[in-house]
This record gives sequence, structure tokens and C-alpha cells, in this order.
Amino acid sequence: ENILYRTLEYIPLAMIGFGITDFFIVHMITLVLGQLGHANLNIPLGPFKYILNGPQMHLWHHARELPDSHPYGFNFGISLSLWDFLFRTNYWPSDDENLPVGLPDSEHFPEDFIGQTAEPFRRIFARKKT
Repeated sequence: ENILYRTLEYIPLAMIGFGITDFFIVHMITLVLGQLGHANLNIPLGPFKYILNGPQMHLWHHARELPDSHPYGFNFGISLSLWDFLFRTNYWPSDDENLPVGLPDSEHFPEDFIGQTAEPFRRIFARKKT
């Protein structure tokens, strides 16, 4: 995943003149932002919350229960929340440090790699049948 993702990230940057050193700097910034997004820290971003994905917004991406308004998930941005606001996949009703996170019915979640990879598709098709 990382090889594919970084390649797709680097090609447009290379096309606008970024060199390998520039790409390394961008990579380090996105890496830090990605780690902060998963940190259990209270980091208010103020107006930058519409651009950067902070811990309070990204926590909702891992919410155990999905709201009816976003049945397939939300807050997909790795380091930029801008994309979620642009494509209306943002969801951040509150700063809830006690939000239950994880997968619903995790006790029934497959333990093998193939089963885990196929599970989201199985759930989508099961939802369409109902």
C-alpha cells in the first residue's frame, strides 16, 4: 500500500518540479500529521481544522457506530481534512474523548488476511440486499 500510495503522491509532485529532497520533506510532514491524527491528544486546530486532519476529527473515523448520514464511513483524509470537507465525507459532531471506537461485531470479524480484506465488500453487498 505504501509503495503504491507514495508513488501516486510523488508523480504529481515530480510533474510540478519537486525533487527527491522536496518529496522527503513532504513525506515527513504527512507522516507526522498522520501520527498526530492517531494520537490521543487534545490539539485544537482552530480554523486549520478545515485543512488539516487532527486527532479530534480523525477519532470519529474509527467510531464503532456509523450514523445514518454516513453509512459507508467518513473522515477519510490521512493528513488533510480538506478532502473530506470538499467531498462531504466529513463528520465531527463533537469532541468526545470517550467515543467507542472499533468495528461493530468485532467478535465475528474474520481473523485471516483474505477474510479481513473481503469483509468490507461482504458488508456492502449484505446491506444492499436488505
